[in-house]
Amino acid sequence: MRLLDRAIRLVDALIALLGRCAAFTVIGIIATILIEMIARGGFSRSQPWANDVTAWLLAALIFLGGPWALATGNFVRVDALYDRFSARTRAWIDTVISTALFALFCGTLLKFGWTFFARAYSVGETSANGNWGGPVWVAKGLLPLGAVLLILAWISHLYHAWRGDRDETREEGL
Repeated sequence: MRLLDRAIRLVDALIALLGRCAAFTVIGIIATILIEMIARGGFSRSQPWANDVTAWLLAALIFLGGPWALATGNFVRVDALYDRFSARTRAWIDTVISTALFALFCGTLLKFGWTFFARAYSVGETSANGNWGGPVWVAKGLLPLGAVLLILAWISHLYHAWRGDRDETREEGL
């Protein structure tokens, strides 16, 4: 059990670190939009990379921050009935029903995300926006990476749910 405890602590630490890093992408998004606004408004010149970089940073925010949101109980869930159940019943619901739905979602994301990433990487796909030629595989690589991180966060969630050592509203913010 100690090995499992250590593995879960490692997963929790990794997810927390990536969640903190994801939070900084907001600064990058704001900076990119600001640069684009100044370039367009002040110099009548658009930056060919700005739209892509903004979208890619948003993807990083979602796929690196999503696992953190899940691990800290801040993921979207319909709580109307769920919160009325005991901790043990919620653990059963998460283990059976939520895991089945989650597996379907993550399996799809992993399968298609990997296909998109592998194809983009193998052909050296670059951005079709503007003439800057940014590597698209970097952004598409966030899909399978995010799926794997979500799976790890879900395993950690189930572990803590069954141990009863976390309250779903517990975790402090970044």
